[in-house]
Amino acid sequence: MGFPKIIVTGPSVSGRVDECRRFPLVIGRATSSDVIISDERASRSHAKIEALPDGSYRLIDLESRNGTMLNDNVIAGSVRLRDGDTIVIGSHRLVFQLPSKTVDVRYDDKPLSGTVRLQNAAELLALGRSGDVTGKPSSSFRAVAAPNPQDVTLSAKQLHLLEKRSQILSLFYDFNKRVAREFDIATIYAEVARQVFEISNAGRVIIGKIGADNLPTVEWGTYRDDLMRATYASVPISRTVIRTVMQERVSLLSRDMSNVKGTAILGVQSLMCVPMLGQEDTPLGVIYADSLHLDGFTEDDVDYLTGLASTVALTLENIMAHERLLHEAEARTAYRRFLPPHVVDQIMEDPDSLQLGGVNQVVTTMFADIRGFTTLSERKSPHEIVAILNNYFERAATAIFRHGGSLDKFIGDGIMALFGAPQPSDRDPVNAVQAAIALQEVIEQVNADLAAQGSDLRLSIGIGINTGEVTAGYIGSKLRTDYTVIGDAVNLAARLESNAKPGQILMGETTAQCLRALARQSIEFAEGEREFAFVPLGGMKVKGKLNEVKVYRVLWGEELATLGDTSESGTPPVLFRSATTNPVFLESETIARPQLDWGTIRRDPRRQVSIPVVVTGADAHGNTFEQATETIDVSPSGACIRLAQPLTIPSSLSLLVPSYGWRGEVIVRKLTRDPQGYLVGVEIVGQGPQW
Repeated sequence: MGFPKIIVTGPSVSGRVDECRRFPLVIGRATSSDVIISDERASRSHAKIEALPDGSYRLIDLESRNGTMLNDNVIAGSVRLRDGDTIVIGSHRLVFQLPSKTVDVRYDDKPLSGTVRLQNAAELLALGRSGDVTGKPSSSFRAVAAPNPQDVTLSAKQLHLLEKRSQILSLFYDFNKRVAREFDIATIYAEVARQVFEISNAGRVIIGKIGADNLPTVEWGTYRDDLMRATYASVPISRTVIRTVMQERVSLLSRDMSNVKGTAILGVQSLMCVPMLGQEDTPLGVIYADSLHLDGFTEDDVDYLTGLASTVALTLENIMAHERLLHEAEARTAYRRFLPPHVVDQIMEDPDSLQLGGVNQVVTTMFADIRGFTTLSERKSPHEIVAILNNYFERAATAIFRHGGSLDKFIGDGIMALFGAPQPSDRDPVNAVQAAIALQEVIEQVNADLAAQGSDLRLSIGIGINTGEVTAGYIGSKLRTDYTVIGDAVNLAARLESNAKPGQILMGETTAQCLRALARQSIEFAEGEREFAFVPLGGMKVKGKLNEVKVYRVLWGEELATLGDTSESGTPPVLFRSATTNPVFLESETIARPQLDWGTIRRDPRRQVSIPVVVTGADAHGNTFEQATETIDVSPSGACIRLAQPLTIPSSLSLLVPSYGWRGEVIVRKLTRDPQGYLVGVEIVGQGPQW
């Protein structure tokens, strides 16, 4: 009896044994699979094994994208499995092993009769502590030399207790030594049977349990030898005994079954059955042994077997805990392929936090695609192209995870990433932009690798980002599902990506609005995050939209140094910086004050004239400063000056103009990055100098 086993070997696992306890048994990459294969070439539901009515098994390929091999041959449809067959999925090999045919039994439901003894493990331990052990010494235990009478005087009962403890400890030690590193349940059961056969006259040993239908079932069994196998061919086992032991959680011994009609004729003269109880007194099964001899078992035998059953139960619980941890580790590994570590930790701690079936939520979606890759592929062999893509994808996935994103899928040479699914965050739009910048830097690293290899091939990517409400969840069929998002906001992100030029990052209006709102909350940047700006590109016609959509372009790095007062469309750019650098959202647009429109005033005639000035005040970090500088331009209401440090908007400064003999207060109204520092637009409070 027992279950078939699958022995899994691959790059990340060596000789893992999975018992096939239920059918159909699905093999695949998904964490919901019965046998999880952490392999890029494995489909989520790759193949399955079915149990046939005749007791055989068959393997079925579930239309996997890379196919399933059996004994080095690709299977089509289904094929019957034999003992020792090797299934190959990607770089993993799975050896299918059938259970050994050990016992075939019939059940006997007759009531108990004869000499019956019921005793639980707690009572046995109490007897051992008190020394009150009854019953004659068992001839089936090995003899122990009696102590020297001159040294100590012991009663027969005390001597028997010592003998019993000594031999039980010896047998337990032998058992534990043999199974200490064993994770195959059938091997453990075989060692139990070996010890039962050694200490008693048992003819067969059976491991039973109560099934889902509340009826006893045989999980494993064996005979003393082939003669016993033939003798027991038509001898049933007592279903009543197994049910009683499981339900009452007591050990049972019966040494006289002559009064049970039909049993003596069949040959069973005595039996014992003990429960295997877990740490929470949970019945995991029973150890059942019977004998053709009237004196097949003694009370010592059932006492020993009761203790052994407790040891076996603890061993089984350890195996189940090991399998659970192993599957959790594999699930964690599978999740980490698509989700950032903090999301994986949350899902493992609270699986219900990942809502399945589809929920509506706001998500920022990012698409990135290599430009001109089809043409580039014609210049390289498929093997070289795969190597280049793997180098890019490995670094890209790391960059997405580092900025809190989830990897939805690879689409050929493209990537789809999610920010806010399955777990939303207030920083999702910022994280998406940071990840997009990181991807552009990854491409620079990949190109540097290509250059170092002497290749003239260079890659570039276009990226599209959009934020909006989508439906997120597991979508697909019963045979294959994927966690993804669908919705118009996702489609727009894909359209923006297709319109992005090489090296560009485009984003939609909703993402820009979210960034403005987030900036007012003084968001701090994490280590490695970059300052960026975004400028409007105006309306853009995209596929699937009747009207033009507002599109923004993200700027970072060297582009920030040359950022002017206005973008190509004539609209001021927006600069997004960390709160640790500048606690106020720096926005290159005019700010009105009551009864005085600063934008209107600064449209007064300006003169581009350089006038020496001295500025005193506090910078964005609260540090006071005094700097001698000069104006870039002046007007009756204010001036533009160059400073070395960032300032908050609005903030007050003291301005000294020595050549005009004027000192007064000014308010910071504009701030723009400059190659030499910052261009600061100030409004003069009160009457200013007559420039």
